[in-house]
Amino acid sequence: MPTKPRRSTHFILDFDGTITQSDTLNTLVSIAASSKPEFPTQERWKAVVDAYISDYTATLEKLAPNGKFPTTVGGEKKLLRDLKAVEQRSLDRVFEARIFEGVTREVIEEGAERAVRGGEVGVREGCVGFMRSILASKEDKLHFIASCLKAAGVLVDPAVILANELEGIAEERASTGQISPEGSMKIVSSGDKLQYLEQIREQGTARIVYIGDSWPDIECLLAADVGICIRDEPMGSSQRKLAEALERLEVACPRILDHDGSAQSQVVWAKDFSEISTWLENHRFEAESTRAGTAV
Repeated sequence: MPTKPRRSTHFILDFDGTITQSDTLNTLVSIAASSKPEFPTQERWKAVVDAYISDYTATLEKLAPNGKFPTTVGGEKKLLRDLKAVEQRSLDRVFEARIFEGVTREVIEEGAERAVRGGEVGVREGCVGFMRSILASKEDKLHFIASCLKAAGVLVDPAVILANELEGIAEERASTGQISPEGSMKIVSSGDKLQYLEQIREQGTARIVYIGDSWPDIECLLAADVGICIRDEPMGSSQRKLAEALERLEVACPRILDHDGSAQSQVVWAKDFSEISTWLENHRFEAESTRAGTAV
């Protein structure tokens, strides 16, 4: 009897808080500030953050008054979709504040390398080995993510990175400071991440494994063949928010090492990439038949 061919696997990894140990946006702002010492980058960034928190809090209170969140997946998707406008307004404020104006590719690459070497950006345990096993090593290009991964020892083909980019960086010009201008790829919300996952699914029959850590990852975690939540012990605030959402929606989320691979639990959690690698090896997810993508 002929052997049934193994089904290939497409891994999609969130970046901030998943590949890295924490959010890296403040690091990127610090890199921009170091390149413009006479410009009040940090003061303007604080104003952007304060405005975002105020906008997000007020909008969420209108959409989910008194903390009454949805209890259905459909309701959760609608809530996340309605919050997209908050994220877009924040991107607009960043551009108007000129925080990233004048930043170059070289500045980002050198700053990212310093941040990784100095420990400001930390990669999760087991991640380097995991990514080396699933990624073809080609030239790096896309820029802050690729540079952080390169400094950590992983060379990434730009074709597998789905990420917001500063206008001008790819063309090796000083950036205008605009993030993913009109007409280019933009990942602002949970729904945007899901759109790219669905595009990947339409390309073939590969199994999709999505790895994320926060509430905006929930749609992809639920849509993937296997969704893996990264959790610290104790959980950080964004991890806790995702865990609470899964609980509200009555989605089981056992620890990955306790999961037998059955379809009853498609969402699991892992402490780090070493646990993920162990589980994948035990369930015959072959690295040589794997494609990979990253999303922020």
